[in-house]
Amino acid sequence: MSFRNVLFKVLFGLILPVQALAVEVDPYEKYLDHSTYNEDLDVPWVELETQVKQLPRDEDLVEVELARLPPSMKLYIDLENIVIGKDDVTRVWLVARSSSGAYNATYEGLRCADRTYKVYAYYNPKRSTPLRVIELPAWKDATRSNNYRSELMEDFVCSGSIAEPPSDIADNIQRQAGSYDSPYR
Repeated sequence: MSFRNVLFKVLFGLILPVQALAVEVDPYEKYLDHSTYNEDLDVPWVELETQVKQLPRDEDLVEVELARLPPSMKLYIDLENIVIGKDDVTRVWLVARSSSGAYNATYEGLRCADRTYKVYAYYNPKRSTPLRVIELPAWKDATRSNNYRSELMEDFVCSGSIAEPPSDIADNIQRQAGSYDSPYR
């Protein structure tokens, strides 16, 4: 056996075990504590109880221009009564008016996390019972095609899966409506 072969076997014998030990290691592994996570402690989302407190007032309504509304309809939002609960649901009065004079208001919850909505109450001042509260309202998918609620959520209410603050929602709607006074003028 030549010196070169012996040297090769010795070096190869030293390098191979070192390569076998060269496993990729996460440099942050020492900072992770895997023993503290417990799936049983995950808290499921729970909706808060909702009560209709104040009816929409005409002076608080601002038109929201949405492409997915029928051409004969206009949608208004009550900017003075936008509430985001601790359950991350944006609750607001929406008023739909038609060119023929129909008026329908709904008190709705809009949930950005899963793009769903819920109608809590209907209001029409011309009916014998103007306010009709829904006893067991159900969450519905707002992402269906041609749904104005989906557009409302995308353009004004939600920032990804998180609800915008009420003041930002109001500012964005007023800016779009042209009645927004910039503080930078």
